[in-house]
Amino acid sequence: MGESVEVTAVRTEVEKLWQLAWDEAARVALTFANTQSHPRVAAWREAMGVVGISGRRFPSSIESLLRRAFKGGEPPHINPLVDFYNAMPLRHVVPAGGFDLTELGDTLELRLTREGDTFHPMDSSSPESVQPGEIVYVAGNEVLTRHFLWKQSYRGLLGESTSSVFLVCEVLGAVKESGGRVAETILEDFSEGLRRHFGAEPTTFLVEKRAPKTAKSRRSVKLTARALESLKHHRQRQLDERMTRKETDPRIWRTQKGNRRELMKRGRDA
Repeated sequence: MGESVEVTAVRTEVEKLWQLAWDEAARVALTFANTQSHPRVAAWREAMGVVGISGRRFPSSIESLLRRAFKGGEPPHINPLVDFYNAMPLRHVVPAGGFDLTELGDTLELRLTREGDTFHPMDSSSPESVQPGEIVYVAGNEVLTRHFLWKQSYRGLLGESTSSVFLVCEVLGAVKESGGRVAETILEDFSEGLRRHFGAEPTTFLVEKRAPKTAKSRRSVKLTARALESLKHHRQRQLDERMTRKETDPRIWRTQKGNRRELMKRGRDA
């Protein structure tokens, strides 16, 4: 978390940092057939697939960002703070996000959605309801990111007037094991960048399974590492219920895409 951030302080330096990360990603593209074949993207696809999230329909933020960089051309520019936090995950090929803390309440959580939670898409003028059981970042009952790493809400976006920011980066266990101190290195890069480019003194922390909660400064950040495990159980219950329905009425079959087929032969012969 960073307080007293000067968003427009060093636009030129941050633009250079962002351009370097973008160009490096474009060079890396030559060694991969597509973005999903990158091992750090594939790891997220596999992890989210386990809990029933389609990587094709709901790609992680780093997959979407890397896909754009693989195409080459000039990187998109929003403002120095957004360019900075986009450069960091692109450099390490891990998902990351940022929220304006002044727009949020006192608690930021990673949890499963509940009845009454809503999400305000950036391309919509009004919030929409969200079904229970989806893993999200949330403030109160307002969902900030759909499907954990997919789409960000209109609320909490970083702008030119942002002065208090929460930057978060997600590192899978498999990625951490294969790459050594990945999480620690990213934390150091974020901290150094906020100090150098924005004149902020960040408060930093790691949240992991053995330490799933933290409270810093006047705000509480509750990122529950057990949320993914809870989603696994939720998904398994859904699958068990479907199997039970199939066993009680063997005439009905659904394809993986959810389209209803004709009655099975046993049903037609009945």
